[in-house]
Amino acid sequence: MLTSSDSVNAAVWEMVEAGGRTAETFGVGRLLGQIYILLYLKNKPISLIDIASELNVSKASVSIACRQLATFGALQRVTRRGNRQDFYRVVQDFKSLLQHGLLPVVEKKLDSASMQIERSRSLLGDSEGEDSRLLLDRLDEAGTRIRKIRDLIANPIVRRLL
Repeated sequence: MLTSSDSVNAAVWEMVEAGGRTAETFGVGRLLGQIYILLYLKNKPISLIDIASELNVSKASVSIACRQLATFGALQRVTRRGNRQDFYRVVQDFKSLLQHGLLPVVEKKLDSASMQIERSRSLLGDSEGEDSRLLLDRLDEAGTRIRKIRDLIANPIVRRLL
């Protein structure tokens, strides 16, 4: 029979794993999502060593991921008097996280996709034929979608809602 503590740990681990999968879908590392969710659910500063232990990963990986999350505005480094360890806590300002963390990642992905479309177009050159026309049509559609997403992200009303 599961104890209350076992149930809590199982529920936390389920959410940590979901956070990792979600982070991957946004094109950032799985570990970033896992760390963010772990700290969010624990709702207190946790040392790098404890984070690494809970996630069963290296302290170096956690350190790199926490610095990246701090750059995104998702985590804040906390110091404790008399303790040389680094502690991190989650920043719960989701608007800031979106605007300074996730949206720049999405914008980078859009830039990368646009460059890939242009490289593919240049590889086609002046080639003719049904296959070339179909591929160009698809590249045009993808370019249009990217521009629409960019316009949506840049829209002042959308930015204000975020």
